[in-house]
Formats: sequence, C-alpha cells, structure tokens
Amino acid sequence: MLGAFTTFFYFKCFVFSNYDNQSIPEYYDTLFFLAVLVILASLGFAILKKKSIKTFYAVADGRQNISEFDPFMIHHLQKGALQHPMVITMVSFLVWVLVGFIFGFLKPLITANFFNLTALDLLLHLRRFLGIILLGGGMTCLVLFFILENAWRPHIPKFFPEGHLNRVKHNFKISIKKRFIVATMGSVLIPLPIMVTTVLNIQQLHLADALTRSRLISSLYWELLFISLNSVAITLILAYFLSKSISTPLLQIKKTIKAVENNNLDTRIAIMSNDELGDVSQEINAMIARQDENSRVKDCLCRYMGKEIRDKIMSGSPTMEGEMKRVTLLFADLRNFTGLVEKNHPRQVVKILNQYLNEMTLAVKKHNGLVLQYVGDEIEAVFGMPDGYEDHPEMAVQAALEMRTRLALLNKTLEKQGFGPLGHGIGIHTGAVLAGNIGSKERMSYALVGDTVNTASRLEGLTKTHDSDIIISQTTHSLLTGSYVTKQLGPVRVKGKDDDLIVYTLLS
Repeated sequence: MLGAFTTFFYFKCFVFSNYDNQSIPEYYDTLFFLAVLVILASLGFAILKKKSIKTFYAVADGRQNISEFDPFMIHHLQKGALQHPMVITMVSFLVWVLVGFIFGFLKPLITANFFNLTALDLLLHLRRFLGIILLGGGMTCLVLFFILENAWRPHIPKFFPEGHLNRVKHNFKISIKKRFIVATMGSVLIPLPIMVTTVLNIQQLHLADALTRSRLISSLYWELLFISLNSVAITLILAYFLSKSISTPLLQIKKTIKAVENNNLDTRIAIMSNDELGDVSQEINAMIARQDENSRVKDCLCRYMGKEIRDKIMSGSPTMEGEMKRVTLLFADLRNFTGLVEKNHPRQVVKILNQYLNEMTLAVKKHNGLVLQYVGDEIEAVFGMPDGYEDHPEMAVQAALEMRTRLALLNKTLEKQGFGPLGHGIGIHTGAVLAGNIGSKERMSYALVGDTVNTASRLEGLTKTHDSDIIISQTTHSLLTGSYVTKQLGPVRVKGKDDDLIVYTLLS
C-alpha cells in the first residue's frame, strides 16, 4: 500500500504529462487509482480466505500444532513456511506488473478514448510502465521481501519444533552472501532504467515551446531528486533489515552460549532460517543436546559410583591391571536385618534402609571418605583415595564415630515412624590394596582387591561376637594421632588368617 501511494504520488506530482485538457476532471486520476486499488485488494482478501491458507496461518499463530497433521501435510506446511516471504514477494511483483500494464498502457488508452484526446507517445508509455514495475514494484518488493523475512522468522519454529530446516528438500534458500548481493544490486540497478528514460526525455526540450520547456525542466529536476531520495531511503531500509537478519540470530547464539556457560543445558536456539546462521544454530543445539546427555550420564554414574570414581573412570585412568594404593577400609553392616525384612513390608524395608544408608554416606563423605558400593545393607567405604590423604586412618575413625552419632539420631526418627531401633557393626583396617577395573570387556566395575579388604570385612564380622559396634585393627590403631578411648581385645583368629590379630574396640 505504501509503495502504491508513493508511486501514484510520483507520477501525479513529478512526471511531466502532455495532457493539458480542461475536460479531464482533477479527481479523475485519483478515482481511477483508488478503483484499481480496491479491486486488487479485494482479490487479495478473497485469496486469504482459502481453507489451506487459514490452516497455514493457524499453525503460524500457534492456534494449531503442526504435529496434529499427517506427514504429507506437515511437509507441505513446512515447505510453505520456508517459501512464504519469497512467494508473497513474487505474487506482489506480478501484481505490480499487472498494475504497470493498466496504468502504463491501458489507462492512457481509456483516457484518450473517453475524453477524445490524442494518445501519448510510446516513450511516455514506456516510462510509466517501467516506473511502475521497477521503481514502484521493484523497490517495493525488494523491501517487502526483507521486511517479510524478518517479521516471519519468529513463526518458523512453529513449523519446525525440532529444527532441521534443511531436511525439507528442493526448497527456496537464500544464503547470507546472496542476500547482500540482492540488496546491494537491487538498490543500485533498479532505479537506473527509470533515470535513463527520464534523461532521454530531455530530447523533447528542442521540440517544445518556451512554457513547455520550462515545465519540462522543472519536472525533470524534481523527478530526479525524488528518485535519488527514494533510492537513498530504500537503501537505508534494506541496510537496517539486512543487518537485523544477521544480528538477531547472532545475539541469540551469544545468549545461548552464555546460558550454557552458566550450566543451563535446557536452553536452545530457535531455528528461524535455513541459511548459514540457521545451520550454525542447529549444530549448536545438537552440541548442547550432546552435552546435556553427557551431563545426565555423568550425574547418573555419580549416583551409582560416586563423583571421584566416575571422574577417574571417564578420564581413562584405571586399567585392567589396576594400581597399588595404601588406604583405610571401613565396612559397616546392619544388625538383625533379616528380622527387619520378615516383620515389615518390602516398601517399608527399603524406606528404612535408604534412610540408614543416606545418613551413613553423609558421615563418610564428611570425613573425605568414598563409598565404593552398597551390598544389601552393607557399606564398603575407603579413605585415602583417589586423593592421597596421609591421615586416612584418622578420617576413617572419625567417620565411624560420626556414623555412631547419626545412627542414634536416626533411631529416634524411626521410633516416631513406628519402627524399632537399628544397630550396626563397623570394621576398620589399613593396608595396601589393588584399585582398578574388575570384570570382562562387556561389563566392569571399579573395585579394591587385596588382603586388606578381606581383613576389614572380617573385623566388621567380629563386632557380632565381641558386643562392640566399632572394631579397628592394630595397624590402624598405631597410625592414629588423635586421642581416642579404645580397649584392646585379646588376639583373635579370623577366617582366612593363619595368625591371630590384635584388634581394638573404639569406645570414644
């Protein structure tokens, strides 16, 4: 509409006309222009009422979800979405060609016959025709395409919820390079034919009288000025929308990368074009999705094996041969667990067990220990790895005392829930172990192997026969630097050992 009124204003006020007849009313040109405009606008609105076009815009506005349609219709709608700005632009240009024919050739013919006037010369007909389709239609459609493309882009994700715009084959695609070429060449070349035909009109000067020559020179002056100013304005508009079509996706990319830096892996870039920036956005989304998946896998592994072991395994450090470490092992096991299972529903048993394991794990982690595994109601924890703390015996003993305190508090909570108190036994031993991957090529687990592991487990078993909840080995006891109240138990024989062991019960 803006292009139509501008073109009408140009030919009405700036283009010199040979018509100088009082029989033509002043409102004739305006009335003819409005009549043609109403007819063309009515045809446009009639086309927009088609059912397929209504469905298209219903998806674009979010009133319908594209997943509601069958695959053929989805492909049709997606292809239409990518072609929409260009289709509208091409249809608009064809209308401008029709308008150019009407006002450049048909209207002068109708006017000459209706008012009994001499027909205009062919050069003036050609100037009007070229002026309408190039200066009016060309400039308008060039601007229209870039305005439509910018305005339409936010609607594209409604047609492509998952992105992947380039999966639609045999579709219109304009790269950033082509976009610059079209905008630059269009703003420069489109006005040239009009200016050439305007300059050629100077040849009429030597055939005209003084009054006509004066009017013709004035008309040419204002006409060239109007074309120049119009070209400058169009160039500025094109520059703005062209830069916006590039800066907007880049700002979205920047915002998304910043969000990823802040560990927000749920963010995604809305893919709004099938050019290079759209491809880059698609790849960034895929990269974020992979990173999100890796993060979920790492979180899952962390829940099953602990952050330290997870990081060690993912770094490729543990080998099938393993590595020797000097550590302190802690084994903890619930007492009378079989009776607990027999008296309660499995759901209640799991609830009680999870509360116990959670409290004990917190005690281990508080003192820099690492829970290796849960075997039913038993806990295997290690101190001194993977970080090589020198005071790992001290850490293990402190963790055992913390576990005792937490168990007492947990029993109060269980009593309120209607359950009986829990008891456990803890065995602690220090020594060398082999740490590494144990298993087959198809399935492996990270574990500690060695006599130290077996001894720590046997010490935990001694708590049942010596009426003690914490028993530590002679090796661990001799390495303690803090003040602890302990009681030596007589030399004891444990399964799998030929020699007796000196062990201590930890009182406080």
